[in-house]
Amino acid sequence: MKRVDLIKEIAAEFELIANRLSETEVATVASVVELEPQHLAEIAKRAQKLTGPKNVKLKTVIDKSLLAGIIIRIIEEFGALFIKARICPSKRGDRFQL
Repeated sequence: MKRVDLIKEIAAEFELIANRLSETEVATVASVVELEPQHLAEIAKRAQKLTGPKNVKLKTVIDKSLLAGIIIRIIEEFGALFIKARICPSKRGDRFQL
């Protein structure tokens, strides 16, 4: 059992190093329901604008404690950035407003 825990730790550390080398920022997106691929693409695009010229990798989490909208958590080297967003109806369909 200890070996399994050790492998999980090694895999997590490997992911951190790989992300650092590829200048990839990991953003956690919490929402009440599973998000559509086009919404995830929009979130990644906006998160990339906020973090600079880095790549953005999204990890999604279903959080039933939220009433509506989403929370995006981006951890950078010197701090964390939390973004609250909501979905706004528009003429072109639902869009995220950050």
